[in-house]
Amino acid sequence: MNNKATENAANCVSQKRKAKLKTVARIAKLVRAEGLTYEDWRYVSRRVRQKCELHPLKKPTKLPKVMTTDEFRKFYQIVDQAEDVQHALMLRLMFYTGVRVSELCRIEVADVDLAACKIFISQGKGSKDRYVLFGKTFATALRTHVAAHPNNRWLFQTRRNSKFTPRRVQQIVKQYAEEVGVKATPHTFRHQAITWLTRNSGLADAELQLITGHARRETLAIYQHVALDGELEGKYQEAMGKVGL
Repeated sequence: MNNKATENAANCVSQKRKAKLKTVARIAKLVRAEGLTYEDWRYVSRRVRQKCELHPLKKPTKLPKVMTTDEFRKFYQIVDQAEDVQHALMLRLMFYTGVRVSELCRIEVADVDLAACKIFISQGKGSKDRYVLFGKTFATALRTHVAAHPNNRWLFQTRRNSKFTPRRVQQIVKQYAEEVGVKATPHTFRHQAITWLTRNSGLADAELQLITGHARRETLAIYQHVALDGELEGKYQEAMGKVGL
């Protein structure tokens, strides 16, 4: 953009701002003349917005970023090379379950049903309770981890016997992602899981909502106890069995 065009654009912005300031001054004069209180003004401004059908601009929806298949497999290869069993389990569990990082940090050993390959997520986003699934092939590794730490309260526990913080998990993910040469956050694995299940499981949207926690609490209360049995679990296990982690 040349200097002339830049000057014209600046003048246009300045003129629009002046016009808005004049409008503000006229409205302020009217508000004072009518003696409106703060509550009066809130009511009037809301009704004006409704009458004029004024709505905030919707932000464009950003597509979730996921790793390519090669990046995904390389990521876990790097994790395994680090020989930190807890990191390896934690990062796999995030993918298998699609849990949010805050939910991951709050998982207690008592929440894990190793026989049924389920984990109870208490008070997830929106104060929702739900069950999430994990792959049968992963259950053996998780069972070994739990057996090796019989006194642990938290499924993943620091050396100080406290639960991991979301910030610490973010740091762990970033550390391995940088070695691979990709950008990733804990939420990347949630996107990765949902993308994989969408492409490979044949699960309906409503079934995916139950697993990922995108459904309303009323829906979960009605369907959760039956939906995680039978066909849905079969579809999930078949899809996750193809991952090969």
